[in-house]
Amino acid sequence: MMNRRTFLKKGIASAVGASSLYGVSSQFSLVQAMSQTQPFNDYKALVCVFLLGGNDSLNMLVPTESAAYSAYESTRQNLAVALEETLPIATRSAQYSSLGLHPSLASLSNVYANGHAAFVSNMGPLIQPVTVSQVLSGQAVLPPQLFSHSDQQNHWQTADPQNVALTGWAGRMADLIYDSGHPLSMNLSMAGGNLWQTGRNVLPFALGPNGAEEMVGINTDVSWQQANAAFYDTINSGASNRFQQAFSDIVQRTRRTGSLVNSALATVDELQTEFPASRFGAQMEGVARMIATRQTLDQPRQVYYVAMGGWDTHDNQNADHPRLLTELAEGLAAFYSATQELGVADAVTTFTASDFGRTMTSNGDGTDHGWGGHQIVLGGAVNGGDVYGEVPELMLNGNQDIGDGRLLPTIAVDQYAATLGAWFGLTDNQLLEVFPNLANFSTRNLSFMR
Repeated sequence: MMNRRTFLKKGIASAVGASSLYGVSSQFSLVQAMSQTQPFNDYKALVCVFLLGGNDSLNMLVPTESAAYSAYESTRQNLAVALEETLPIATRSAQYSSLGLHPSLASLSNVYANGHAAFVSNMGPLIQPVTVSQVLSGQAVLPPQLFSHSDQQNHWQTADPQNVALTGWAGRMADLIYDSGHPLSMNLSMAGGNLWQTGRNVLPFALGPNGAEEMVGINTDVSWQQANAAFYDTINSGASNRFQQAFSDIVQRTRRTGSLVNSALATVDELQTEFPASRFGAQMEGVARMIATRQTLDQPRQVYYVAMGGWDTHDNQNADHPRLLTELAEGLAAFYSATQELGVADAVTTFTASDFGRTMTSNGDGTDHGWGGHQIVLGGAVNGGDVYGEVPELMLNGNQDIGDGRLLPTIAVDQYAATLGAWFGLTDNQLLEVFPNLANFSTRNLSFMR
């Protein structure tokens, strides 16, 4: 006798094995897919948390040494975090011997102290290394449309700012290592379609916090299929019109894949970890539940995209930013606990990204669009309890100020992403293929991953 959960697991495993012979992608044969696929005997997942709007990360890490704090307080004015409210953190570098966290990041402080979280300092999109003098003299090769939300989000997600890229670096990564015969994309999104996970052959599969969204009728008392019999008659009719057939194929494939995902989720035990009652918390819980299906769905590699909005704090920053940081920290800490519960903490790495950092100076009630900013990485494989990169002087006309309180990044997105990609299993040649500007930087691995 087997219980329902065991029965579902066996059935889904059989379905995955059979359907993998008839891949979702029509662009490659099974032989081609096998030749380009890199086999993995272990499991790993990357989780990108994109902070839409541009996080004022300069308040996440506060210099607490007397002279440095005085400069910070003078520059940030009414936005400065009070020294006595910061949460002191230890680092392994003498350069950062006196730093404090924003008090709203309290939920992450223990994860950091235990060596499972790190900060990467002053990062942003770059094409090649540049200096402040080159920028100010107009001699620097820079990403176009700096300080624009949409452009900088695209630059972050494509890592190819000098071109109008139609693919993101997670999509290109999946093109290289994903088994295109598998019925479910390696790239799974909790926030709909996105450029970051879009490849030439791989597209993100969109999920909700509870799994794949199912089609429902306008009248929820009647099933979609009952209420729209004509719709399904058309879908199932094998239409001769090419556009109609393509639409039919997409709908049918989406329904099959969604059913596969939701059946797999039905086999998952309830998590004991409590997640915060927030939209972000629900997304992270959804990711944790999907990770629990990794063996049932036979996915040795998974890439997740989560988005959290509200970070464009031109106004009301002193009220909004602490709330956002609390929600972020609580969701990340709960997610790390869930990976421990699932026994995959060493195999799952979560990292933040954002449009850009913000200006060091206050506009009176908030901050304006900047460039360089800090990011968070956490997971059991992170060389945590440290800050990577150069923490800039937070003062006007300081060593990285290019004007108006905007910081020139000293670490490129490419270096950050390539460090994650190397841990994920990409070879040096594959990394250079995914990140076309990586060859411009002498340091290609920032060493924040084990």
